[in-house]
This record gives sequence, structure tokens and C-alpha cells, in this order.
Amino acid sequence: MRVHQLVPAIGETALQRVLENLSSACNLTPFADPIINFCSDFSRSLFRDPEAQRFPELQALASWLRKSEIVRLQREFERLATADTIMAPRGVVFHVPPANVDTLFLYSWALSALTGNRNIIRISPRVSMQTSILFRVFSAVLDTAPAELRGNTVMIRYGHEREITETISRMSDVRVIWGGDRSVEAIRSIPLPPHAKELTFPDRHSMSAINAAPYLSLDAAGRWTLAQGFCNDLFWFDQMACSSPRLLIWCGDKEHRLRAQSVFWETLAEYLRERPYSLQPATSIQKFTTACRAILDQDITAYRTYAGSVTVLEMDGLETFARSSQGGGMIFQVGVAFLRDLVPFVVRRDQTLSCFGFTVNELREVVRRLNGRGLDRIVPVGSALSFHRFWDGYDLLQEMCRRVFIDPSIGSAT
Repeated sequence: MRVHQLVPAIGETALQRVLENLSSACNLTPFADPIINFCSDFSRSLFRDPEAQRFPELQALASWLRKSEIVRLQREFERLATADTIMAPRGVVFHVPPANVDTLFLYSWALSALTGNRNIIRISPRVSMQTSILFRVFSAVLDTAPAELRGNTVMIRYGHEREITETISRMSDVRVIWGGDRSVEAIRSIPLPPHAKELTFPDRHSMSAINAAPYLSLDAAGRWTLAQGFCNDLFWFDQMACSSPRLLIWCGDKEHRLRAQSVFWETLAEYLRERPYSLQPATSIQKFTTACRAILDQDITAYRTYAGSVTVLEMDGLETFARSSQGGGMIFQVGVAFLRDLVPFVVRRDQTLSCFGFTVNELREVVRRLNGRGLDRIVPVGSALSFHRFWDGYDLLQEMCRRVFIDPSIGSAT
């Protein structure tokens, strides 16, 4: 496994040399001890690093990579095989992550590397502080990694040079594209080898739902915990991640909804006064401009702000809801009697529903009524940005592998 950070303008000869070295490397056995131990060591180093401790998203990545979690993933992976099939690595996986979610490239890489693949990761020239910390810690752990890991991963930093993407794509067995619709469309226009597959993660929209009566039954500690979880969902990555909620749905009769909303926002404002969220001036201006446009174009009935960080736009219904947001703590709010009332307004672009106060049977009923029209994840409030092998309707553990079939009759006596 090798980190190869290159200047934005990469020469053709240098690129070919990097790719030739990767081609000569071997696929690892899925969940081989060296890669499990590397993830575990990387996790511990992130937990202990003073700079990494400042960023909750880096600590979340460290938690996801700890050894107990990797071993749990290994057990889930082993259950994918059957008596007649073996799960084998696909080969070379080309990851194109977005620039606005600093940790995503390592989640994508980890699932691919753990299943034995070699990896090429395109890194944007716009490197954030979080990404710089990840590079530094990753490289330090790599220096002590066993020899069998060296050469299995290449990270290439470049801009939008189509020629580089074309060259890498020609040797790829899987291409994973994360980003906006335009980025996905541009990269999908670049051919892959006939045998290769492609996973795309375009623009998505996510929402949150709270059942008013169960919320009101919470004690002060429970309300505080929910406010903390909602703030994590809202503010990590400046609310620009695909799973960040942009719409909050309150369920129940109107009296309960109004009481619950009042208590919820008061609690959240108190939480933010103790743990203020700092917005960049440009983000604040964009958020205010977007809110003004929404008031003009959509059926907004109220505009409220809380703790100087959260902007709430109240709506009576979702008929004019446009799924637009600049992030930075802007959220639309609507009330319905039952969660199933949301079904007619869900579209394919809707990805995550983070929720509180609903039974599993209620959530299953919503999924059945949707029947594939939208929503790929339903998680608790506070877990909207928690990465999982199931993402956007894919099982990434399975997608990173080929299923090799062995006809059981082959071993029969004739």
C-alpha cells in the first residue's frame, strides 16, 4: 500500500509508472490479517492524534475502523459466500470521491481494501485541514506496515484533467464515483473496459422525522441527547453531505406537534449556546439568500433562527418543496399526521431518513408503500452521517467482489 501524492499537473510518464507498479501488485485475500491490523493501527493513531481529536468526523472514522468493527464486517462478509460460491476481489478499484466530504475516500477505500482489491484514489487539489491530517496519519502508520501491503494503494492528486481519468479508467475493474450530478455525468462519459462495473453516488437529498408524542415523553436528558445527535447530523461537513437532513417532518396531531417543536428548538438553541457552531461569512450570506428565494418561490409560512446558527423555514405542506439548500444549518420544517403521509412526496433522489419515535413496523410500512420510489437508508437521529456497508441501495461489501461459482456436481463420482 503506497500513498503517492502528486502535483496537479502529472506527466504521462510518471502516471504510467505509477499504474504499472500497481498492476504488478497482488490482490490480497479478503480480510487478510495485514489489512485488518493496518485499519486497527490507523484507527488507534487517529484517536490519539491531537489534531485529529479536534474533528468529530475524524473520530467517527477512527471508530468505524477499530478492530472490533472490522471483525464484525468480516463476519458479515463471510456470510455472503455460499456452499457453491466464493467471494473474490474484483481487481483494481478507482475511487473518485467528492471534495466536500473529507473522510469519504477512506471509507470507500477501506471496504475495497478489506475485500482484497488494489486501489487508485483521485484526490482533489483542494485539500482541507482534515484531509491533510488523514494523509499525515495514514503515511505514518504505513511506514510500519508489513511488506505485503506496499504497492496496493495509490492516491493521485489532480484536478479535472480528463486524460488522467481516461488512463486510470482503462485499467480499472470497478469505478466508484461520488459527487454532484454533473461530475458523475462527466466521468460516466469516459469508457471503462467491457468487463468493468461502475458504482455512482450522485446528488442526493435527506430528511429527518420525529414523532411528537414520544418526543414529549422524553426527560430533559433524553431531549438533550437528541438535540446533540440532530446537531451532529446537521453540521458535520457544513450540512453538505448527501445524508445531511434538509427537511424535518413532525408527526402526530397538531397540538402535540406544536408543543414538541417549541421544546425541541429551545433545547437545540441551548445546546448550541454551549457548543456554538461557527459559520463562514460566505456561507451565512448564501444561506440567507437561499432562504429569501425560498420564501418567494415556496409556500413558506414562517422564518425563524436559533442561536445564530440554525435557520428554520416552516411550511404547511410539501407541494412546493424544492429540495434546495446551501447548507450551514438551514432546514425546512413541516407537520403531518402520520409518517406514511410523506410517501407521495418522496422521489428517487431522497436518500436517508433519520428518525426518532417510530416502531420498526411503522418504518417497514413506509418502505413497502414507497415500493422503490425513494429512500435507501433509515437510521436513528444522530446517525445520518454514520457510514455503513449499505449505502444508496448498494451492499458495498458485495459490490467490491466477484462471486465465483463452483458447480457442486464437479466433485461427484461418475
